[in-house]
Amino acid sequence: MKKIFIDAPLDTLITIPKDTTHHLITVFRHKMEKPVMIGGSDGKTAVYKLLEVVDGEAKAELIGDIQDDLAGEVEVVLVQGFLKADKLEWVLQKTTELNVHTVYAVPMRNCVVQYKMDKLPQKVQRWEKIMKEASQQCGRFKLPEFVADLSLADVIAKEQAAGSLLLVAYENEHSLTLKTALNEEESQKPIQRVVIFIGPEGGLSNDEMTQFESASARVVTLGDTILRAETAAVGAVSMLQYALNMD
Repeated sequence: MKKIFIDAPLDTLITIPKDTTHHLITVFRHKMEKPVMIGGSDGKTAVYKLLEVVDGEAKAELIGDIQDDLAGEVEVVLVQGFLKADKLEWVLQKTTELNVHTVYAVPMRNCVVQYKMDKLPQKVQRWEKIMKEASQQCGRFKLPEFVADLSLADVIAKEQAAGSLLLVAYENEHSLTLKTALNEEESQKPIQRVVIFIGPEGGLSNDEMTQFESASARVVTLGDTILRAETAAVGAVSMLQYALNMD
């Protein structure tokens, strides 16, 4: 069954915006008589039938129960230093498919590209569209959260306040594996939210490593080889999902 998202809470009767209607009917080639699964801005999901299309917008009627978001999964959060556009877009698409809960894109000292703040909102619109389309393609329950207007220090402080487990993937760490760090933390208390920090193409700076140390983040290795930033991001999210949310 096809899955789409709308920027409104679910109700008995809903309106699907023009762009999403176009994507559903033209791109997905979804037939009017077939039911469609819809996720709302309230984090809920339900099955609807399409009634008609008026001025490019589809009207839909609820035909099943509205379901709440899945509970019990550990939230996996990615903090990614800004990458070149094509690489960042690939990371956002693939980690969305891997059911990442939140992605922060942040400026770091060794970023190859530095996005100007006045042009960032336009970039964010494109990145959010990529994540929405990936969410619809893979049928995930709700859209991931995407944040691109915070500094690294702000993200660290926010996640510390949330009680998250902070992990840093670092090429110069060779002893503490991701698996060992998770096992050690779980032996102390259940993990509810874990954040993995991945540097940009130029790697993490000494100043950034000092910030992580001050925040008591655990520095881990992802394996014996040095990974590209985009490979490290997707690999780390995959490892975390397997270790934490696969029975």
